Amino acid sequence: MAAAGFTAPKKRASKAQKEWNGGLHGTPEPGRAVEIPGTCTTPRCGSEADSLNESAPDLTGWTRAGVYGSSDPDRVWCSGLCATYGIALAELRVGKEATADV
Repeated sequence: MAAAGFTAPKKRASKAQKEWNGGLHGTPEPGRAVEIPGTCTTPRCGSEADSLNESAPDLTGWTRAGVYGSSDPDRVWCSGLCATYGIALAELRVGKEATADV
């Protein structure tokens, strides 16, 4: 038996399904619950990196992130989700002199 989409015949979808969802059918699975980074309660999450001893055992697995040319300093984050949030905020604070070289 072939994998769906390769040599197996495609199921026919109604015209309405083709228009709004590409012919998919059935009930979609709910997405995972995502915590909003603004409500992170981890102590020191988002602290300036230069003010912390990053080799401390309680910071193992944390992420240091910063954006070149940003007025926002490098910071340490407890998770990838928080780091992504922080990087996005730092990108909003990039100065004009940093983008002039591009």
